[in-house]
Amino acid sequence: MIELTCSGDNPDQLINNERILEDIKRFEEALDECNNALRFNPESADTWTNKGIILFYLGRYEEALEAGKRAIKLDPESFMAWNNNGSALSSLERYDEAISAFDKAILINPGYSDAWSNKGKTLNCLERYEEAIIVCDMAIQRDPEYSDAWNNKGNALSALGRYDEAISAFDKAIELDADNNAG
Repeated sequence: MIELTCSGDNPDQLINNERILEDIKRFEEALDECNNALRFNPESADTWTNKGIILFYLGRYEEALEAGKRAIKLDPESFMAWNNNGSALSSLERYDEAISAFDKAILINPGYSDAWSNKGKTLNCLERYEEAIIVCDMAIQRDPEYSDAWNNKGNALSALGRYDEAISAFDKAIELDADNNAG
């Protein structure tokens, strides 16, 4: 579960904590909406996928994985459900299973940059940095504006001691995040 602390007198920290709490409240409301929708249509793979995403963001990884499994059972070609299951498995430190799930998402939709980037992040966890760089480059090739892929690549480069390249990748991620958060 997500643990929050609201201690301290820093106004910026208190505002940030408030925003986090607001976001969690929205996720809880969204989860309620998914559960209501599933009461009417328990065979909706999209709703099960959405429920898995919400549970993941709430830090409820086992439940997210189960929701994803339901989505995949209903729609085995749901690349988003496969990707989400990979993310949940990676968060549970079940890295080999996560990579298999990302590979399935990539097989179904090779253009889905999230799956490539998430696989790269997981390969970093396994200290398979050279592979991670290749996979992150695949994500970047598909979506050059994807800051997470640049960040994951930077982490792999840094772990290999390729600091100048890592700084360039991190700079690109920061630039893209600034662009995405502007306006």
